[in-house]
Amino acid sequence: MIRRLVPIGIVAAFSAVLVSYLAYTWQLSQEMRANAAVFSRIYFQVVQAVTSAEGMTAEGELNLILQLRDLGIPVVQTDLEGSPTLVSNLPFDAGLDDPAGVERVRRYVERLDEANPPLVDTERNFVVHYGDPLYLQRLRWIPWLQAILLLGVVGTGAWMIRTSSQSERERIWTAMARESAHQMGTPLSSLVGWLELLDATAPPEAVRPDGINVLVEMEDDVRRLEKVSRRFELIGRRPALRPVSLHEVVGRVSRYFRARMPSMRSQVRLEVEIPEDAPMVLGNETLLEWAFENLFKNSLDSLAGRDGLIQVTWLGMDGGMAQLRFADDGPGVDPGLGTRVFDVGVTTKRGGWGVGLSLVRRIFVQVHKGSVALEPAEKGASFAITLPLAGSDE
Repeated sequence: MIRRLVPIGIVAAFSAVLVSYLAYTWQLSQEMRANAAVFSRIYFQVVQAVTSAEGMTAEGELNLILQLRDLGIPVVQTDLEGSPTLVSNLPFDAGLDDPAGVERVRRYVERLDEANPPLVDTERNFVVHYGDPLYLQRLRWIPWLQAILLLGVVGTGAWMIRTSSQSERERIWTAMARESAHQMGTPLSSLVGWLELLDATAPPEAVRPDGINVLVEMEDDVRRLEKVSRRFELIGRRPALRPVSLHEVVGRVSRYFRARMPSMRSQVRLEVEIPEDAPMVLGNETLLEWAFENLFKNSLDSLAGRDGLIQVTWLGMDGGMAQLRFADDGPGVDPGLGTRVFDVGVTTKRGGWGVGLSLVRRIFVQVHKGSVALEPAEKGASFAITLPLAGSDE
């Protein structure tokens, strides 16, 4: 749902920006057209005054002042000593009969003179100070708006390409997972049938001298393969969720690895600190077990036979969500990877596929509507995990 809404939101945002930009440009063009008409009238009146015997009349000067005001050009007329005698289009209100207003106009005149040299008439004892019209000030923002829009387009394009590529990899991975589950189904069904036949006619040699029943072990392996097949099948669709005990799920996964530690990494300690009476979460037991199994495997691989500690800690509840921390004291994860550590194909292990943590995120976030994030740690890797509580409104 979110992936469909994001492109729509981006298109809507760019459409709004484009419409605003076009309206802004159209308004500026209209103002420039109006100003061209005012300039033409001013030119006409000046030519009339020059060619007339009486020159510029008082009425003509008043008309010129009014038309200059229509242009929106800030103008201050002063005497040669700098005392303001006439103001027009100032960006503030200032009365020339108020000393404070006069002082403010004087400071504004200094700013005008920095931008444009004043026009001085020493014979008639007046100076004209002027600034840029309002539309010209707004025109200065257009290059910045264009640059921001261009950066937005480039950034959005890069984000969409990356998201599309990531989504495509995940779709391919999901399709492969479901196809693997489908392909494994037929031989597994046959193996179950063959085991039932062997069990009915099992010779004494089926039990080894050490007491291990070969057929029982084969059945365990087949059941394990069936569980793996169900995992791949579930990851490609939306499974049913029910109340699940994290104490049992994480405890079962840790016992599985702990039983195999002597032949794997005998110096690694596994600690699960989840109370037996911890509230149940709403989840799929098979997929949650798979997610925690991947976290345990990643931590064991990172420790690589060294002494170490893998710890799963219950942190309590917040807003209808159960909170956990999964941490180890191995070499940790490169901080530069950030959230990319959960992307398909991103791995820090030589020969790794970069699928484990992506699968963990898919199970916790997409399937269970929880979260998983790599959090800062002084040593090793630490993951903050949230899952919705059973019966919560989440």
